[in-house]
Amino acid sequence: MTNGRQIDGSLTLEGTTYLVELKFTKSQSASTDIDSLKAKIESKADNTMGIMLSISGYSSVAISEASGKKTPLLLLDSSHIYLNLVGSMKFDEILMRIRRHASQTGEPFLPTNKFGG
Repeated sequence: MTNGRQIDGSLTLEGTTYLVELKFTKSQSASTDIDSLKAKIESKADNTMGIMLSISGYSSVAISEASGKKTPLLLLDSSHIYLNLVGSMKFDEILMRIRRHASQTGEPFLPTNKFGG
């Protein structure tokens, strides 16, 4: 916990540290969840990004709130974890695919059915 703000975990990949927020709730994550994670990320070093894993996905407003120029967030849902668990993709490959999409479009969420080849 940092200044009253809990972080579920972190990982470092290719020089970027990712703070991880896990949401195991029945309902989709909302824009308030995005705002909370963004606030945590914005108080950290420049090479810090956030990963939110929401098992139930995200509301369209939450995705919109997380999107934008230089978004510091990557959003994953249960389908991303499923790809990893069944051995279709390594976790770092999933992250890099979403990060590339975010870099190209400003959108931090890429559904697995749009991963392409």
